[in-house]
Amino acid sequence: MKKLLLAFALCALLGAPQMSVAADETDMGKITCKEFLGSGEQGISTMLVWIDGYMSAKSDNTVMSKAWMEKLGGHMGSYCAKNPSNTVMQAIEAMPE
Repeated sequence: MKKLLLAFALCALLGAPQMSVAADETDMGKITCKEFLGSGEQGISTMLVWIDGYMSAKSDNTVMSKAWMEKLGGHMGSYCAKNPSNTVMQAIEAMPE
């Protein structure tokens, strides 16, 4: 949970413009890391759940754990802070096993 909170803190510090996650449609393949980090706590949470589902479908893993979500949140926050122009999909692909 601490890593997930770190990702949220990074969002506040970066002060990136807010992205509307409540839009009718969001193409996750086009969202940049900067937009991800600037989407606010609710936006990041929503996208992390989507990312978990996306990765679970690829790996056929139906288990969602607190430890995994912390690892995922930490990775996304760290990767996106270092690579703001990369896409969320690139961040997902860079996720260590």
